[in-house]
Amino acid sequence: MQAKPQQQSMLGAGKLNQILGDKRGLLVKQTPRGCLLELMGCTAKSEYKISGMNPGDIQDGYKISETAMNKENILYALEESNCLIRNFAAESRPMTVVVTDGGEAGGAEVMRFVKPATFPLCSCNCCPLMSVELPGGQKAESQVYIDCPGCLIPHFKYQENGEHIYNVHPEKCCGGFCISCDICKGKGTLYMPFYFHDPNTKAVIGGEYDDPSTPQIRKLWAGLAMECCTTADNFAITFPPGVDGIRKAGLLGLTFLLDFAVFEKKKESNN
Repeated sequence: MQAKPQQQSMLGAGKLNQILGDKRGLLVKQTPRGCLLELMGCTAKSEYKISGMNPGDIQDGYKISETAMNKENILYALEESNCLIRNFAAESRPMTVVVTDGGEAGGAEVMRFVKPATFPLCSCNCCPLMSVELPGGQKAESQVYIDCPGCLIPHFKYQENGEHIYNVHPEKCCGGFCISCDICKGKGTLYMPFYFHDPNTKAVIGGEYDDPSTPQIRKLWAGLAMECCTTADNFAITFPPGVDGIRKAGLLGLTFLLDFAVFEKKKESNN
């Protein structure tokens, strides 16, 4: 007997809480899948392996410990998109990122992130956004999107059921017109933290800037070969306190959108 949509949604939410509920953070490792295609100027599908992580696993601000890198992966994610659109309109492409249970392909689907086709970043009405769907097609009502396309500093909004929950962006300087960097420590070059901010007070949530334990999404150094020859990146997510599995799933989707809209685009431009 097939479960009703509401029952499927509840089962999906229960599975998310089972997998993510006790996780303080996640390590999102993009694989160098299709690196030969990328060296020839093509855009390969994005593939990720995801494991649990604690803020203490981050070393020197920019790299992850070997122990954390070798932890068992709990989720596997693979982009589904049209090959022609991916290579001729990569920035605008529609795509679905299917997330399955376990560290390798072939597990049961846990959730999927859906990004519709968008125009080049020119106005807030055509921003890349990504929504969460549970098995059975039920939406988790979590959405993330770029708040200020074309701005020098990437801004993201996270919302649930239409409610604005977080602003997500790096620390700013120069009156808010530049990203705060520290060349000596590698901030802005080897790593880049994106902090969660209260949409009303604008205050950083759960800590202070430049503290690895403050809730954030931190783009990490993936190694010289990965950084120079592929578009693959590693991200460390430290969740805000008290969030459930559904919100943690939404923030994982925000990480995928951050990778797609900021770092993939930047590396392809450099290449």
